[in-house]
Amino acid sequence: MKSDKVLENLILPKSFTELKEITGLSDAGLYKALKKFTEEGLVQKMEDGRYVITEEGLRRLRNIKGRYFSGMWVEYYGLDEDKVNEVLKVLSNVNREFYIKVQRKPLNLTEDLLMIVLASIIEDELSRKEGNPK
Repeated sequence: MKSDKVLENLILPKSFTELKEITGLSDAGLYKALKKFTEEGLVQKMEDGRYVITEEGLRRLRNIKGRYFSGMWVEYYGLDEDKVNEVLKVLSNVNREFYIKVQRKPLNLTEDLLMIVLASIIEDELSRKEGNPK
């Protein structure tokens, strides 16, 4: 569907004209798509008139899954449930607020190695914070 191209192309702000050229939609078609996406909270119109995707729009675009686990809200995509559960088991031992974002594009680590690195970092950080250096 051509209107799907609208979300894909709004990672960086674009004008109506730029979007029309990129998507190939007619004025009416693009207006309808932008109106729908704006009403759904997936796109916002900026003060300068350009459009940009919202955080909710990114979630929808990337098919990000979310769930609660042991008192934590977790959002993820690109990993199977077993791998996510391995990471969550390690994180469930952390008793304070934290934020982690992991993205693997430039590196070619396997999922298993990525999990080992993440677990090691978390374990080191926990030991350091608790005053028990390795």
